[in-house]
Order: sequence, then C-alpha cells, then structure tokens
Amino acid sequence: MSAPLPFAQRYRTIVAAIATIACCDIAMGLTLQLLPLLMEQNKVPAWIMGLNAAMAPLGIMLGGPFLPRLVSRLGSKRVVHVSIVAIMLTLACFKLFPGIWAWFVIRFLFGMAAGTLFTVSEAWILSGAETGSRGRVMGFYTSILAITFSVGPLIIPFTGIDGWLPWLIGIACVGASAIPLAFLRISEDAFQHKEGSGFVAFVRRAPLLLFAVGTLTFFDAVILSFFPIFGLRSGLSVEQVTLILGVAIIGNALLQVPIGLLADRWSRMGVIILSAVITAVLAMTLIWTIGNWLIWPVMLILGTTAFAIYTVALAILGDHFEGPDLIAGAAAFAAMWGIGGLLGPPIAGAAIDAFGINAIPVTISLVYVVLLLGLSLSGGKFVRSLAHG
Repeated sequence: MSAPLPFAQRYRTIVAAIATIACCDIAMGLTLQLLPLLMEQNKVPAWIMGLNAAMAPLGIMLGGPFLPRLVSRLGSKRVVHVSIVAIMLTLACFKLFPGIWAWFVIRFLFGMAAGTLFTVSEAWILSGAETGSRGRVMGFYTSILAITFSVGPLIIPFTGIDGWLPWLIGIACVGASAIPLAFLRISEDAFQHKEGSGFVAFVRRAPLLLFAVGTLTFFDAVILSFFPIFGLRSGLSVEQVTLILGVAIIGNALLQVPIGLLADRWSRMGVIILSAVITAVLAMTLIWTIGNWLIWPVMLILGTTAFAIYTVALAILGDHFEGPDLIAGAAAFAAMWGIGGLLGPPIAGAAIDAFGINAIPVTISLVYVVLLLGLSLSGGKFVRSLAHG
C-alpha cells in the first residue's frame, strides 16, 4: 500500500473533487431534463427518444475499459481537464446541431466525457478518504450528487427550453467545475498502470460488488422511467406522483451521511444486507401502499435504502483497492450505471406487458433478493482478493 497522505492534503483532495463533480452534476440534471422536452416539442417518436437516451449510458460503458491506461499515460488531472472541455463542447453542439440523428453521436460523446470526469473524481475522493471515515465521506458525496442533480431541472422554469440561455448556463456550470482543480494536489504516480491491474482484472476480482452497484442502477432507471406510470395507473395525479418521487430523492439526499456513519461504526456488510432486505420488502409493499398515506414514508425509506448500497459499495471499493485498481473500479462502477440504464427499462417494460403494472415493484424486489442470494453463496465476500500493494 502507498504511504498515507497528510490530513490537510486528504481534506483538500476530497473537497476539491466533490466540488468539481457538484458543478458538473448541475449541468447533467439540466441536460437530462432539457433534451426530452426539446424532443417532445419537435414531436420525436417515443421509441427514438428512448434510443437517444441510451446513447449516454452506452458512452459510459464503452469508455470505461480504456480509462485506467489513459489515466496512467496522461495523468488524472489532465484527463479531467480534457473531459471538462469535451463536455462543454458537446453541450454547445446540442444547440448548434439540433437534428435528432446528430444528437445520437453527440449524446454518446457526452456520456463518455461525463463518465470519465465522474470516474476519476470518485477515485480522487476514495484515495483521499481514510478507512475509518470513508463511509461518511461517501455518504456526503452521494448526498451532494443528489442535491446538485436536482438543481439542474429547476433552472428550466426560469430559462425556458428555447434559445441559448439554458445551454449557456449548463456550459458555465461545467466550466466552473475546473476551478476546484486548482486546489487539488494528487500524486499521479499512484495511478500508474501495474501488471495485473486494469478494468477486466477488477471485474474478475469483484463481480459481486459490481452486482451490488447494479441493483441500485437498475432501481434508479426503473423508478425514474416507470414509477410515474405505476402511480398514474394506480389512480394518482401527475402532481402526486411527482411529489412522491421528490420524497424518495429527499431520502437519498439527506440520509446518506447517517448511512455512511453506520457503515463506519457498525459494519459495511451489515448495512448492505439490511438495506437490501428493507428495499426488497418495501418495493413489494408499493402494491398496497400506493393508494394511501403509507406511500410517503415507504418512498422516503425506499429511496434511502436503495441508494445506501451504492454509498457503502464505494466505501468497500476504497477499502480494498488503490491506485490504478481504484481507477479501474470507479470505471467499472460507472459502467454499471450504463448497464442499469440500458437493461432496467426494457426488462421492466417487458414485465409490465407480461404481468401488468404490479410487475414493477416485484421486479425491483427480485433484483435485491438475487443480491442477498449472491451474498449468501459467496459467504459475504464482495471482493475475491485485495489489490496489489
């Protein structure tokens, strides 16, 4: 293992990396709301909108395997600076080239660049956090992500969707993400490629950890895509569905730090098992609670426990891996967001067609049950072997 960093350097690394992601995350939230509205305004068919939305996750997935060697060759800060410029250019290109088919290429490149920035920044945060406080640090990080991502869509009512203003605000937010990098001090030697490290090596070493991340990415994609339909078919109004989803986001934003504290003070494994059990049970109760007041506390807790698995999985990643393996792991985590985004909605949609709308909570519950079964069969081991020291 590499020598521990001084406390001041650790603190500065964590704050700068989180600030970088936070600025960029506002633009992510804005873009993901703005693009569907523009496509709807231009009467783009829903199936084309769905395919276009899949381009960003595809970019994240396909770019991830190459990232560890790219960081080793160019340096992590240089890679992030290039990513920031690339994100700003792609945002401008959305406005400059408004054709839907051009947006397929632009969105693919946008996803690749954004995935790179998030991956490297997460590796910085994990390398700066100490084992005893890593759960709380990652809880704070995921809370900030939830808050800043939610800020993006709030910009649209003030700017509208026409004209350059929303795009310029997004570009400015991404540009501002470069400012914290001036305060970041990171040893690039730590991320140099080593024999036996890399994306594929990480996947072989920690498949169950990646599946744990996949449960959250599946949940996130399915809830965002189909909970509105589930609520509307259950007799709720659009306003009620929106507020209920907002409560789930609030649970994610406000309660991840206590989750991280529990993981630090009690047990990482215990928090994941407890979160998976609660998520599986509460997902099933949506069938009965959707029509009464219980839906509010259920969604508050469900949003918390589902995302808790990601918070703790990040802490486990930092506990077991360092250097190039940390970059590879963060890239693999980012790829799971892409896989969840690509597989979640089609699987849930097929389940609805086959079994009706109540297939949504059942499908979500089954994914977490599979995670619990995997933990039981593996003896509770998320990582097969430690990273090279």
